[in-house]
Amino acid sequence: MATADRDTIWKHLKEVYDVDDGKTSAWTGSLYRFARECRKGDYVLYYDPENKKVMICRVISDLLYRTFDLAAKDLVGEEVDVWYHRKVQYPVGPIPVLDFYGALKGKLLGPRIAFWEISDAFDIVDSLANGVAPHFTVASDPEIRSAFDHLCSLVVKRAAALNECDWEWLVVDFLKAQGAHVDERRVGGSRAVIDIEARFDLGLLGESTWRVQVKRLEGKQIDWPDVERLKRHGGDAELCYVSVFGFTAEARRNAAGDGIRLLEAGDFTAFLLSGKLRDDISRKLRLPIGSKNAQA
Repeated sequence: MATADRDTIWKHLKEVYDVDDGKTSAWTGSLYRFARECRKGDYVLYYDPENKKVMICRVISDLLYRTFDLAAKDLVGEEVDVWYHRKVQYPVGPIPVLDFYGALKGKLLGPRIAFWEISDAFDIVDSLANGVAPHFTVASDPEIRSAFDHLCSLVVKRAAALNECDWEWLVVDFLKAQGAHVDERRVGGSRAVIDIEARFDLGLLGESTWRVQVKRLEGKQIDWPDVERLKRHGGDAELCYVSVFGFTAEARRNAAGDGIRLLEAGDFTAFLLSGKLRDDISRKLRLPIGSKNAQA
């Protein structure tokens, strides 16, 4: 078989086994590939249905002719009908089928199934054999990180273009997503200093009241005197100042000393991608990721 062509193998199988031409052709292809196309260093993947595991082995020999006991029995007690074989090693232990790389599940060999070639997956299987999840090789961590950072930058730029009223409602939705109760009848408008008052009953922030000021001054960072004004008017509550375009170093330094929370547009990135914004702001942003109102 090591030197026979496909026609010779087909004729031999047809003479020995009384099966239809389709099955004979399938057997011919498997035997030919096993003998002529399989090489040392190739991988063989098969499914163990009893244990629900995927097995990966590496071929480590050329084609070998049977030298073992002709009367040998296989695991179910049947006579071993194997004449040519190859030695293999198992570079990695059994992999639970539920955890196995999805793109290869439909290409696994089953018990007594035909032998075929997967021509475009060597790198993926090699990663699995070396204990590396191929999910992180087909798109590496740096690639994912770079793409995600770029996405976040674009999202923040789009959100920064919202007007100040939109930002007030965006912050309301952000606080409510954290479990706050907000009286929406008393948001923004002509109120002095305090734009939003949020009350937390439970959750990570405990029982507390937050008073929030929201400012969107195009391209301008908020300085400490503005933050200090919130401190003077905020009363006995947790204080938070939201400035879409950020804060000066002095404002950050003094606010940290006084326990005032400072937030800017970039701090809302994860929330913007969560899809928890009210409909009118979602429509303005038109963010497809996680958005409940994604538009083409």
